Amino acid sequence: MTARTAARGLPGLLARLLCGRRGKWAVLAVWLGVIAVAGSHAALLETVQKDDIASYLPGSADSAQAVRRILGMQKQSLAPATVVYRRTGGITETDEAEINRDMAELARMEGVVAEMPTPAGGRTFDRDDLDRELESYRDRKGRLPEPLRAVEEKLHIPETTRTIRLLVGERSKDGAAVQVGVILRDHGARETAALVERVRKVAGTGLPAGLEAYVTGTAAFQADSLAVFSTVDTDLLLAAMGVAVTVLLITYRSAVLWLLPLGIVLVGLVLAMGVNYALAAAELITVSSVSVSLLMVLVIGAGTDYALLIVARYREELRRHADRHEAMAVALRRAGPAVVASAATVVAGLLCLMAAELNSTKGLGPVSAVGVACAMAAMMTLLPAVMVIAGRWVFWPVIPRHDPEHAADEPAAGIWRTLGERIARNPRRVWLATFAALAVCAAGLSAYREGGVGNADVFLNRPDSVAGQEIAARHFPAGASDPVQVVTSDQHVRDVIIDTAQRPEVTAIALGAAGNGDILLNVTVRSDGGQESEQRRVLALRDRLRAVAAPDVNVGGNTALIADMERGAQRDREVIIPLVLAVVFAVLALLLRSLVAPLLLLATVVVSFLATLGLSALAFTHLFGFAGVDQGFVLLVFVFLVALGVDYNIFLMHRVREEAQRHGTARGAISGLEATGGVITSAGVVLAGTFAVLVVLPLSQTVQIAFSVSVGVLLDTLIVRSVLVTALTLDAGDAVWWPGRMSRGVRWWRGRAAGAGRAPRGTPRAAPRGVGVRPQVVLRPRRLTRPRVILRPDPAVRGKSEKREVGFSGK
Repeated sequence: MTARTAARGLPGLLARLLCGRRGKWAVLAVWLGVIAVAGSHAALLETVQKDDIASYLPGSADSAQAVRRILGMQKQSLAPATVVYRRTGGITETDEAEINRDMAELARMEGVVAEMPTPAGGRTFDRDDLDRELESYRDRKGRLPEPLRAVEEKLHIPETTRTIRLLVGERSKDGAAVQVGVILRDHGARETAALVERVRKVAGTGLPAGLEAYVTGTAAFQADSLAVFSTVDTDLLLAAMGVAVTVLLITYRSAVLWLLPLGIVLVGLVLAMGVNYALAAAELITVSSVSVSLLMVLVIGAGTDYALLIVARYREELRRHADRHEAMAVALRRAGPAVVASAATVVAGLLCLMAAELNSTKGLGPVSAVGVACAMAAMMTLLPAVMVIAGRWVFWPVIPRHDPEHAADEPAAGIWRTLGERIARNPRRVWLATFAALAVCAAGLSAYREGGVGNADVFLNRPDSVAGQEIAARHFPAGASDPVQVVTSDQHVRDVIIDTAQRPEVTAIALGAAGNGDILLNVTVRSDGGQESEQRRVLALRDRLRAVAAPDVNVGGNTALIADMERGAQRDREVIIPLVLAVVFAVLALLLRSLVAPLLLLATVVVSFLATLGLSALAFTHLFGFAGVDQGFVLLVFVFLVALGVDYNIFLMHRVREEAQRHGTARGAISGLEATGGVITSAGVVLAGTFAVLVVLPLSQTVQIAFSVSVGVLLDTLIVRSVLVTALTLDAGDAVWWPGRMSRGVRWWRGRAAGAGRAPRGTPRAAPRGVGVRPQVVLRPRRLTRPRVILRPDPAVRGKSEKREVGFSGK
């Protein structure tokens, strides 16, 4: 048997490149060049990351349009921050002197916008202008009508001369705190974060004893979030690699072998980071810190999975072939289609995220898809070449020796074969019981709470921005440090101010920046019922102002941004979830050449997903105590679990189909489970473990994703794939391959399979009913010289314990 013959089913050129005596060196040389090029770009990936919340939104969102109009006023991007000073007994004169010194130093700091020129053109007015405007509306007693009385009470107009001061302080009514608004020039996430740290250094240096200073606001929250990823990315990578090394050592029981898959996984990661940098630099995709962390975890987990499957099949073939080149060629022919189909399923599912409306979700899809594709390419090309170059010794101390007679023997019964045989005794009862258990887990969805995640709830620790927000909320009116930003044209500003002031939830209105015919109003909205109540009030204010000044008014600010993201997330779920199911079904149908099997596999994955959500909801509410889940949580977990869960079903069903072609569906299901049980379980543990290391990030979003994906992968690996899928396959019999040729003879009108296949013309008819055993000769097209004789118990006399077919081949 030559390598070319063994590699039948793969292009001859590809087989020679990957497994040939010369081609393996060519593959290694090509990959060394790829590493040199990609490695130089991989380290630059963090320079193109975008982590500001505004960049996550589509351009059509009202809050995103407000951001663009604000930026257009001053021709520059600005990010607000707030310095909060507090003394328990009250701010003293010494404290005020220190605060004034800090403000003077901040005004001189490069990157801080302390004042803006009075806008030229358009209409501007100061307090005297307002008083003159209102004077004509007063009655004889000097009282204003109710709408204008609200304007007089709530509207704050800063004193303006040639410039508008932006760096101003405000003392709380109880006298215990002072907050100073600081406007920063935003030149990118990392530059702004560095500027926030400089502001913190100024505010925290030289404080009198007992005086505390915190920096909060939008810019500070973004800086603290970015600091989380920049400080733990290395820890995350090392933790994920540690999980992979542990499982590889246990699986291979070799002191050397684990180095090759792990090293090639890192090669795939370097390639993925380099490709993603090139795409982001060309502004084809949006890369965030979260997507980079998920990229590391996904490449290490998926790449290790593919390595486990290929190496396991290679070791199996080394016992059948003396030449390792032939063994690898056969291993690729057998396991390669499953690996390619698995990767294609994950990539197709992730690319469906490009149909998302939210840029954060849209960018995560291609970033992760590139990672999986690079991991698959490395494992399908570089791993075989390196394994063949290294030789059999890498398996030391358990080196597989060439022993074709032993390899052809029936394997001894193991845990997976025993499990398959027990399921075969009554498969319908098994899958019904399993479905019932998963339904009980899914009942936990009653505890599911989406939304309600404020800035303070995002962090699991208490960074400076969270502490500052909590102090500001205790001493200043709610929303004062994070106002709603209303942008309108100068011709509608009067109507917008009057209508906004009449809203009972509005406590203050302040004139902000102006320019290009637009005016910014910073509106403070009372929030007594948490973030959900604040969002409802902001959205109600937006709807009201649209009726007053549409289309020349936009409502932005942090609360409006979050509300728009939640609306976008709901739309993305409604569009992408059906799209992912359709794409995965198409890939499975092409691989298995069946329509029934893909439907069954998708059903098992969806049930597993619902059970995972139920368990996660219970854990988040009663174990972790989370306020809620992020708006993109459901969609991301669904895509990861469906794509990755189908992975293991592909590994299993591809082997079942291969065995069913030789031994029939019943025996093929048991043999497929026996052959893949160990390696798929190891792969599931690797993937669950690598996702679990995301808990090192002190962010609620990553912890939620880590917990749910880890639980879902283990649930799918240990229960759904090994028990539920096997039971459904055994119960459906040959009908699982319909309408493929392996389902011939299926009697749909009787609701069961009539046999392994319809006998070709000339085959002797079966014995009449009532005979205990009936011989049936099935001519196999691939074995033209040897008919296959199968003794099949008659259904009329077959007992419950005799459901499995017993076959032998006569010579």
